[in-house]
Order: sequence, then structure tokens, then C-alpha cells
Amino acid sequence: METMAHKQKILSKTLKRLEQKEHLPKELISLLGQTAELQLSAQKDISIQLPDLDLAGITNQVTRGDSFLTPATLPLDRTHISTLFSQLIDSITSGRTGLPEAMVAAAKLIKTALKDNGLDLDKAVDESLNGPGPTMAKWAEQTPEAPAALNFLVRAALEPSLSAAVTALVEWLGQNGINTAIRQTGTCPVCGNLPYILELREKEGFRFAVCSLCRHEYRIRRMACPVCDNNDAKTLKFFTVPEEPGFRVETCDQCKTYTKTIDFRNLDRKPFPSLNDLESMTLDFLATEQGYSRATLSVWGI
Repeated sequence: METMAHKQKILSKTLKRLEQKEHLPKELISLLGQTAELQLSAQKDISIQLPDLDLAGITNQVTRGDSFLTPATLPLDRTHISTLFSQLIDSITSGRTGLPEAMVAAAKLIKTALKDNGLDLDKAVDESLNGPGPTMAKWAEQTPEAPAALNFLVRAALEPSLSAAVTALVEWLGQNGINTAIRQTGTCPVCGNLPYILELREKEGFRFAVCSLCRHEYRIRRMACPVCDNNDAKTLKFFTVPEEPGFRVETCDQCKTYTKTIDFRNLDRKPFPSLNDLESMTLDFLATEQGYSRATLSVWGI
């Protein structure tokens, strides 16, 4: 297991590479770097209470390729989420320079609403997990210069709690002899969501998916679309560009989607998927130009 110091070292190196990307605004890099640092620091003192889990039922679900939980039933530490949410807002509104002005202004409005009970954080969390609703729609209208501000903050506050929940759930699976092995479908075995990025690991090139919601990392088939499960080799392609070493785009002509893949096996790098996704944004532009669409947003909610 990676230590906190090792994770911070990977984050630092990834941010330095991001700073060299001309297509990424420096203000955005500063915001995401600051947020990622707070998330790493918050990966402690999280209390996850697993729900009553039906071993036989979950075994059948995993065997069928279904997820055994839904976004609504993921166990979360709501107190920790609330605390980190406030810390994120305080960090953004503290007067530190170099952050997007629109995000700072939006964070100030959200901070006031939170203090005056004009924002129900639990409802915002539920909507971030289950799909857009009235709370997110309201704040998109109130912060038109940064319509995704509330979703960004909520998703950022959720991440450490989700990570802790997935760790506890995977440990429970292992303790009870449940092995997800290689998924025959691209969806997450824990919560059922699609991956936002893929990764090739080890010399054999094992293919892993990273869930767009809970960030669970799970192994999937090498030759299949992670979105529609199409395995017709004639309709599955990939491309790379010299400017983005270590990344490739995998496309499916059946569902017309694309997914990016991290392949750092021949590079002296360690992945930090949430930021590698933005680091390789040039590939998103190229895939879109070729008529493919992305099935998920980034884990930042933007």
C-alpha cells in the first residue's frame, strides 16, 4: 500500500507536468492541486459503517456481473464530508491568489448559504451521487460564471469518504472469498458506474478501469469496449499522439464512445488518474473531432 508521503510525491510530480501544459489554465491547475492536497490530507479519521451485506446475494450479483451496491447505498461518513466541504470552501475563499475568480466568487456565495442554512449539503451530496437534481440546478443558475462549482466542491469532499468505503468493501469481499476476477462488463462491481479512465499494468498489460464515481479500480477484459461491452475487434480501435507519451485513446465504433488509457509501464512515472485525465486533455479534443463522445465526466464533476 502506498504511504501518504509517496502519494504526495506522485501528486507533486503530476502537478509539475500539468504546469507545462499550455492548454490548461494556470488557475485551474492551482485549484485542482490545492484540492487534491486537501483530499490527501483528509484521508484519515474517516468512519465507515458497512451496511448489512447478504453474502449469498452478493456472490450471485458478482457472478452475474452486476454491482452489489448502488450510489445511493454506498456507506459514507457524512460528518467527514461536511467537514472537508467547509475546509475546501475556506481554502478557496481565503484570499490565496492564482485561483479562478469565478470559482472564488461562487465559493463565497456557497459559504454564506451554508452558514445561513440556505444550502442542504446532504441533498447536494445525494444529487452528486445519483444525478443532477434541483439543488445543483439552483446553484448552476446562481453561479452562472461557474455553474459546476457546487458539484465540484461536493465531489471533492466526497472522494476521501468514497475511497475509504471502497477499501472497506473490497476488504470485506476478500475476507468472504468473493473474487471479482476479470469483469466481463465495464461497469464498476461496487456501485455500477462506468469508468472514466483505464490503465494498463504489469508487463502483461492487464487492463484496469477506474470508476467515475467511487474510484474503485477493477480489472476488465483487454479487448472489449468498457461502455457497451462490444468485443468485435473490427470496431475497436485506438490511437496515440507523440505529444502525449504514456496515453492512448480507445474508441468503439458501435457506441461511438472513447475512453483514455494510462500506460506508464515504459515511463518513469506513477499514475495519479484524476489529474492524468486532465493532463491528457489534448486527446479528448482529438477524439471529439473524430466523432466520438465521452461517456462520463471527469471525477471533478467538470
